Amino acid sequence: MTLTYSTIALLFPAIPLLFLVYSNTSNAVGARLRELFELSESTEISKKNFDRIKAETEYLGKRLTLLRSAQLVAGITFLFNITTLIGIYIENQNIAQILFACALFSMMSSIIIYLIEIIITVKAVDFLVQKIKQRN
Repeated sequence: MTLTYSTIALLFPAIPLLFLVYSNTSNAVGARLRELFELSESTEISKKNFDRIKAETEYLGKRLTLLRSAQLVAGITFLFNITTLIGIYIENQNIAQILFACALFSMMSSIIIYLIEIIITVKAVDFLVQKIKQRN
């Protein structure tokens, strides 16, 4: 298979979209963490509420770590895709193909990390739904 500029151009629109999704999600998580921090600083907080805030903070921290990892790997994807351009430019198809394969694998890794983050989020939401159902 011969790589051309149009082949590797397939990844270029996807990478910024990944960054956009990851950034929006991490901004939302960060905003919630800041809310929890402000709430935890309140002197009128009960032990039960503090324990709940602490548990939610740990959960959000785990999500934020996964999101940052997904962003990092997406950045590596972008670098591999750009270096693939260099391989095509210097007319070395072997290097270009290896770099493009690395770009594809790193993009898949980034998406897998994000899917893990989504699974964690869905489990947390399911837990909350079950608690609400138990109250009735």
